[in-house]
Amino acid sequence: MAFKTFIFLIACFMAGALTPVQALFNFKLAKAVNNTITSALISFLVGTLILLGYLLYKKQLRFDLVNVVKTEPYWIWLGGVIGAYYVVTLTYIVPKVGSSLAFSLVIAGQLIISLLVDHFGWFGVPVSPITIKKVMGIVALAMAIWLIKEN
Repeated sequence: MAFKTFIFLIACFMAGALTPVQALFNFKLAKAVNNTITSALISFLVGTLILLGYLLYKKQLRFDLVNVVKTEPYWIWLGGVIGAYYVVTLTYIVPKVGSSLAFSLVIAGQLIISLLVDHFGWFGVPVSPITIKKVMGIVALAMAIWLIKEN
């Protein structure tokens, strides 16, 4: 495996490893401000300011909004909606069902939809058909979720 690929895999692992921490930070913030939605808004504002600062520092804040709106499909804007749903949902649910069960279900949802996206080549990704091994992986994950829920 190339070193660059290894770094990408570690970065993906870290992104996943930090999401339960993010949910717990957002939950503590929600308690502090007395509102889950306000907590999510603050979280997104902080992230937006970090990204804006980075883009300004790198002098990379350039795009033609009118051209993007005219030429790209409407659904490219829904990432922010999905992100807001994700943050609010996990901020609210993790303290109620626990981090391990909540994120096991998140992973299951991600895996199932990812398999469908790959199988059908949705959104321009290369087609990678569903195989029996992939289905067995989902079954194993379902068993893991059941074991986690039963504790």
